[in-house]
Amino acid sequence: MMDTKRSEIKKSVFKIIKKLVFKQWVIGICSSSIESIIKTKKFDPEIKWLFPPSLDKFYADPFLLPMEGENIKILFEEYKFKSEYGELALMTVDTNFRKIANKSLLDTKSHLSYPLIITQDNKHFVFPEAAESGKLSCYEYDPLKEQLNYLKDILPIPLLDTTIVKYENKFWLLGVMGDNNSTYSLHIFYSENLLGPYEPHTYNPVRSGLNGIRPAGNIIEVDGSIYRPTQNCENNYGESISINKIVKLSETDFIEEFYMDISINKKRKSNKEIHSIHTINHIENIIVVDGKRWTFSPFHQYKKYLRDKKKSNKLENS
Repeated sequence: MMDTKRSEIKKSVFKIIKKLVFKQWVIGICSSSIESIIKTKKFDPEIKWLFPPSLDKFYADPFLLPMEGENIKILFEEYKFKSEYGELALMTVDTNFRKIANKSLLDTKSHLSYPLIITQDNKHFVFPEAAESGKLSCYEYDPLKEQLNYLKDILPIPLLDTTIVKYENKFWLLGVMGDNNSTYSLHIFYSENLLGPYEPHTYNPVRSGLNGIRPAGNIIEVDGSIYRPTQNCENNYGESISINKIVKLSETDFIEEFYMDISINKKRKSNKEIHSIHTINHIENIIVVDGKRWTFSPFHQYKKYLRDKKKSNKLENS
């Protein structure tokens, strides 16, 4: 009886604390082998967290550009709470994972995130998530000028977190529709060329749900097998990452199986305040992730409450 009472008190205290804690996505970087993680099914590297300069913005959805020189280039979503939408930004860090520079790359005045990078013929093609615009577009990254140049629209569909992989001489484009308040539906498209045109899979949507559906980073290839990082949003958005092994992928078939879970080891001192993870990408032996940081800040929580209330009123009056 006493244990039950203590448990109830702990839960009540946690609920109160949770209301005073501000949640912010931040980027993490580490030296680790993605092949080793896949083979051992273990994820517990020493992560260096790169925090935004304030609680007025967050960093999420990091993707790595191929290494050129010693510095590491990370393309990511920079979300400013004031503007209430994400922009694409470029972060430069040195080999000790110290931040050198941060530069805004693309602001369309509409939400951008998840800047998928595909390198082909020494060119870097970027496919940002821009579901609010109702389409998926492609940009080319210019490494000399450090800028994104618009190339073309790929699909007139509001896909979330598109991932592309070349498999058996075709390009396969996977993305979801829906949201975390209902469910996600996974759609697949294929083409002979990276920039299309793309044809829809025979059985779209091929899967649906809140765990193991929405992409969480580039496809991982190990020993001839391909693995798809996905978000686990079953209980909370971006709670952890589910890695699926793709067993069959063709114009008329798609089968994938759950392979392993990736979550944050909260016992590690370096992961203090980090509670969840929802993106993972790698280049060589460098891995980038994002984690949800909890900071005790009633002031920022109150500001968030006012923003959410304002949004709710707008929806009711529209």
